[in-house]
Amino acid sequence: MRAPLVMNTLKALFFLVSLAILICSCSVPNNSNGGWQKVFKNDENGKAIFGNKEQLIDAVRLGYPVRIGWGSSRVEHVANADFLTIFDGEVFGQIKSIVGQAPTNEHGTPKIRFRAENNWTKISGTNGYSTAFMTNYLKDTIISGNVDRKNATTWYVYFPAKVSEIKPLPLLKNPNK
Repeated sequence: MRAPLVMNTLKALFFLVSLAILICSCSVPNNSNGGWQKVFKNDENGKAIFGNKEQLIDAVRLGYPVRIGWGSSRVEHVANADFLTIFDGEVFGQIKSIVGQAPTNEHGTPKIRFRAENNWTKISGTNGYSTAFMTNYLKDTIISGNVDRKNATTWYVYFPAKVSEIKPLPLLKNPNK
């Protein structure tokens, strides 16, 4: 009577081990580096202080999403770069127009309020170049902008889980002209 019980137990154990091995062999671990990654940072003079500008250029040519980050001593911003340009070996990223913000610290409490009637956009370059443009959206008039500035910028790229096999070639037939 013990022999059939032992055999059934061994069969059940064999089945469970086989099932576990099958499940584990079908699961492919995600060892990719997919997701948002900081790939490059330039200082206000365009000097590389992190990463590889060529990796950023390749990502732009492959159509990967890019974000830019910048800031001052107290405020940090990160925004999607919705319009990207490669020009003379530099990348320029422009953010969409946003309603302006006014950071304040009232009574020890940090707050950010909207700037009434104010839209704002920005372009940053890997060479340290930066410019911003501000409009009054109610009057459809320019408030300020188009002033050249120097700005440190951090560049982030969203890499897919599966890396493209396409080579990141220039879009131009002859990029030197």
